[in-house]
Amino acid sequence: MALARALVAGFVATATNVALLVGAVALLVESATRPGLRAVAVVLIVIELFAFLRSPLRFSERLAAHRLGYAAVTRWRRWLVEVIGQLNFSQWRAYASGDLLERALTDTDELQDLWLRFVVPFVDTIAVLVLGDVVVAVLAPEGHWWAYALILLALQLLGVVGLSSLARVELTLDRELRAARGNYRAQLVELSAVTPELALLRREELAELRSAAAVTRVERAERKLQRQRRASNALVVALSLLAVGAVTTHPRTSSVWLVVAAVIGLATYEALSTIRLSLHAAVEVSGGGERLEALATSPRRGSLPWPLTTALQLIDVTLVEDERVLVERADLTIEPGVRVAITGESGVGKSTLLRAIAALDEVSSGTISVGSVRLNDLSEVELRQHLTYVPSEPGLTRGFAIDVVTLGRASTRDPHDDLAALGLVTDRTTRFEELSRGERVRVAVVRALVTSPDVYVLDELTAGLGREETRAVLALLGSTNATVIVATHDEDVMEWCDVVVELREGVLSRVTR
Repeated sequence: MALARALVAGFVATATNVALLVGAVALLVESATRPGLRAVAVVLIVIELFAFLRSPLRFSERLAAHRLGYAAVTRWRRWLVEVIGQLNFSQWRAYASGDLLERALTDTDELQDLWLRFVVPFVDTIAVLVLGDVVVAVLAPEGHWWAYALILLALQLLGVVGLSSLARVELTLDRELRAARGNYRAQLVELSAVTPELALLRREELAELRSAAAVTRVERAERKLQRQRRASNALVVALSLLAVGAVTTHPRTSSVWLVVAAVIGLATYEALSTIRLSLHAAVEVSGGGERLEALATSPRRGSLPWPLTTALQLIDVTLVEDERVLVERADLTIEPGVRVAITGESGVGKSTLLRAIAALDEVSSGTISVGSVRLNDLSEVELRQHLTYVPSEPGLTRGFAIDVVTLGRASTRDPHDDLAALGLVTDRTTRFEELSRGERVRVAVVRALVTSPDVYVLDELTAGLGREETRAVLALLGSTNATVIVATHDEDVMEWCDVVVELREGVLSRVTR
């Protein structure tokens, strides 16, 4: 209904604009040939009525279109949050430059322009063009203007088709420009990291050459896009002049009707310009649409509940990252309540393995299951309630520490007691971002405890902690009787665990103690 109201109001408002233009010029001609006040007054009253109606009609069109855009944005935003919540670690890493959610929200906001600046004005303008052609053909004296109406329709059709074809080329050029700008931004980020070292080596010219090449690519893409847009403008002007010029080739008639036909032909310029701008708007928002469409490829998790049997199994698991095999055909069974330490040299793949166990990333082959259910078949809500992951660098949201602990989670424990047990004294004004690294790690552990999960997956749990703080964290985790899987180099943590496995050269093997 909102779309229908917007289209109807826009159509009438656009038709009124054309009627005002035609009526005003016709009135001048009529006044010159028939100076009678009554005839002039009647036409003037009609024009004033059109002028009075134009503003409320245009307002009604904008209001309906904005409501339509708002409803669409609301749906897109809900879809967006659901999709982004399903991205795994590898997909997040692909969007690592900047705030993915913020950029995607901007894209969804821009998509409402498809209604406001493309669909409604495009459809309304086409309808008004057809109406003008019908008026010329039907109302002309003695029906002699059918040929001109058909010529006008042919020129307008040629304009719509030509502008649409040029817009397709413009879309390709716009993609090329977006790619060039993206490459330029990536070059800036990369060069900002290496330029100080290059300056020390007196090789700044290398950075300048790479930067210049990226700038040249952007400038070339911008020039090509500008030429394409100038071609669209030229097409509009040329077809409008032909529409007006075609009036001179047709039978003589009254001066008023000749002016009416010529002005309707002249209105072709405004109509084709509106179509050109609406197609340009569609090209502008295409980038956001394509980026959002790329997000839609994220995998969807299953819907099964958490099983009663919570033994965790890795069966023939292989993990490959950047074409490097980190884990090859690993098998491991972890019974409920068992504490397992995963050790190995830095960079060997321990964090990657933990992310796979936490179902934050996909395995290259093999399966990871809890009980008899594959992790990917579990409901996301069920999985995150029963299995929790704490990275080595907790990237939690900003805000008050106690709010960070419970944000988005139904607490089954008293977080104040857990914070106190770890030696953290916080109040309602303690902010998470103001804490030290060790304090942030302990806050992240308390957040993990909030839902009393069955499985804890912890990466370098004691990094940034002193020995007494480490013991306090281990004691608190040990009191839960849950399964604990922790990647560590800490001897105290390995001593606390029941099983120690080592990851070396892609092979996962148990360490005898």
